[in-house]
Amino acid sequence: MRTSALVVAAMLVVLAAGIGIGWGFQATVLPSGTVSTTSGTQGPASLTLVITTGNAFNSTVGDQPAYYVLTPNGLQSSAQLTFPIDTLFKLTIVCYDNGNASLLAAQYANVEGTVNGTMTYVNNDNVNSTYGGNGIVLSGGQTVTSVPPDLIAHTFTIPSLNINIPVPANSTVTAYLKITTAGSFQWMCETACGAGAAGTLAAMDTPGWMTGDVEVS
Repeated sequence: MRTSALVVAAMLVVLAAGIGIGWGFQATVLPSGTVSTTSGTQGPASLTLVITTGNAFNSTVGDQPAYYVLTPNGLQSSAQLTFPIDTLFKLTIVCYDNGNASLLAAQYANVEGTVNGTMTYVNNDNVNSTYGGNGIVLSGGQTVTSVPPDLIAHTFTIPSLNINIPVPANSTVTAYLKITTAGSFQWMCETACGAGAAGTLAAMDTPGWMTGDVEVS
């Protein structure tokens, strides 16, 4: 009986090691804005940004929209983002803003700088589901190269890298990026979603709200 127990224990150790090698490991605590780099067969690196509204800017301006980084420790500032160079990674943007805003230029309705020049978004207008014998059956969502301007709430744009991702209101956007240029760059939103007569003040020009820095290394 003792020999059998030892054999079983050894098999469990080998199995556990095999699982660790096959699936790889992922850090659970990351600096704010750092892309989570995964290994093994779990998929590409990933970063999730969340756009919220109702963020108190100051007593004069009032509430403003803001981008945040979703981390294992909750939402953190988007003022400084770090992207890996020469690495495929998945960028997800979850937008809780349910209103559209005017684009600062028509070009920002187009998807640019992503893999295949496309992104996928889902919202209540293009996703449907039914209940089937094996559970929920999901259909819908759209993979697009542009978005109608009147549907766009914000963009995630890095002009120096020719990256632009239009974000429809009340949606979840997924895009894949592979950046081959190292350096420091500015990201920004290219809709008039801030304060002032032109909508370009407050959140629009304050790091960690609708703009910030990206370090590619």
